[in-house]
Amino acid sequence: MRYLTSTLIASALSLPVQASGIFLQEATTANAGTAGAGDGVYTGSAAAMWTNPATMSGMGESKTTINLLGFDLAMKYHDDTGNGDGKASSVLPSFGIFHAYQVTDDLHVGLSLGAVGGSSLSYGTEWAGAAALDEITLTAMQFNPAVSYRVNEQWAVGAGLQLSWGALEQSTKLLTAEQDSDWAFGVNVGATYKHDDRLSIGASYRSKLEHEFDTSVTGPTSCGLINSLQTDIIVPAIFDVSARYAATPQLDLLTSVQWHRWSEWDTTVLDFGLGDGVAIDRDWDDVWKIAVGADYQLNSQWRLKTGISYESSPQDDSTKQWVDVPVGEQYRYSVGAATHWKDITVDMFYEYADLGSVEIERDRLNLSGTFDGRIHFVGMSFTY
Repeated sequence: MRYLTSTLIASALSLPVQASGIFLQEATTANAGTAGAGDGVYTGSAAAMWTNPATMSGMGESKTTINLLGFDLAMKYHDDTGNGDGKASSVLPSFGIFHAYQVTDDLHVGLSLGAVGGSSLSYGTEWAGAAALDEITLTAMQFNPAVSYRVNEQWAVGAGLQLSWGALEQSTKLLTAEQDSDWAFGVNVGATYKHDDRLSIGASYRSKLEHEFDTSVTGPTSCGLINSLQTDIIVPAIFDVSARYAATPQLDLLTSVQWHRWSEWDTTVLDFGLGDGVAIDRDWDDVWKIAVGADYQLNSQWRLKTGISYESSPQDDSTKQWVDVPVGEQYRYSVGAATHWKDITVDMFYEYADLGSVEIERDRLNLSGTFDGRIHFVGMSFTY
């Protein structure tokens, strides 16, 4: 009985993950109209320091960027056994603020503040997985001070400190985990190489972050002993290689390849203060993300942008999928345009994220079905 109760509560209070893992990072993307392709070498937006702090060395005396966007996230679940379908959606704003400043001819300093996560989903209490997940709210923000140094006309290096704040609240038909927040810390480093005016290459690394939550649990249980929960979630280390190639004076071709080390997130341990805790087997693989895009100077007033990205699936075994983490292959399609208003560059973009169709088979939860997810993003950025 205790094992069965622990299994139910483990499924009920596991943690939310979306979009190649924990967070949505569109608010920290520098060239959103290209699906993030080339962000590690892009110098037209101060937000590029998020991906690669060394890009600040190409931003001149001062550059400030404000990203504003809204997103519409929807998840649908179809149950193959007729126990009840489910759907949840979230329409929320997001933002990022970035500033780079030249201290000397070779030294830049910068500060980033970005909302890297934020969603609130409610499936309700009538779907097949209501005992495992009803409503969930996640908020995540990061501060990222950084410096860059121009070694010579071709090379620049940079480094920064990640200060990440996360807050989580979750409930089911039976139990509620009260909101808790936590700080996590890491580093990021990068380098850029400018071969000539046509070709630039950048490489960067963001270290792993680990948020630890300690919250109270309310609601009826069969043993009546559980009233607290300790657990953690991991944001994986990310390695990025980006490139820009000027095919013509008007056309830039952009690409980025990223490696997300999700294999470190093999289990989620839920400690209810009753012993060793309950371990949810994730067994994730590392994720590869590939983005390609184009940035075209249409005329003296307008630039047009487009891009597509692909992310591999961290888990293809339906028996190891979990209601909080219905993850599969993901595709993003983006278009954008940029113009000038006085001394301000205004970028506008739309992006569609196809989160794929994910099968889940969990006998203990009596779940057999398919999750489908998608996100619409619409946003603007202002750079001056």
